[in-house]
Amino acid sequence: MATNYSANQYEKPFSPKYLQNWSLAKPTKERISSHEGYTQIIANDRGHLLPSVPRSKASPWGSFMGTWQMPLKIPPARAILTSRTAAGAASLTKWIQKNPDLLKASNGLRPEILGKSLSNLSGLKG
Repeated sequence: MATNYSANQYEKPFSPKYLQNWSLAKPTKERISSHEGYTQIIANDRGHLLPSVPRSKASPWGSFMGTWQMPLKIPPARAILTSRTAAGAASLTKWIQKNPDLLKASNGLRPEILGKSLSNLSGLKG
């Protein structure tokens, strides 16, 4: 049998009175709604892929890039060029595009380059 020893040392700080949370609780459904869609089976009972599942010719693990294959310094996923000089912006975008294997890998980088460099903005002020 399970026994529950409560000394109010864990429950008390999270009670509504101490959190000053006086709002009503969210209404809940009596029954959960069913999910749409279906699960597609891709392996048999022994864990082997079924013949109908497409396989990669290059590697059985797909395009996963392990720690040792990654570059020493990984570029930022979100690069903002707004406050950079033209040379700095060019250097950053070149660094992001330098390793195409990292961009193609399934666990690789999906860079997002935002903004314009200072040289582009200075021409607009005139």
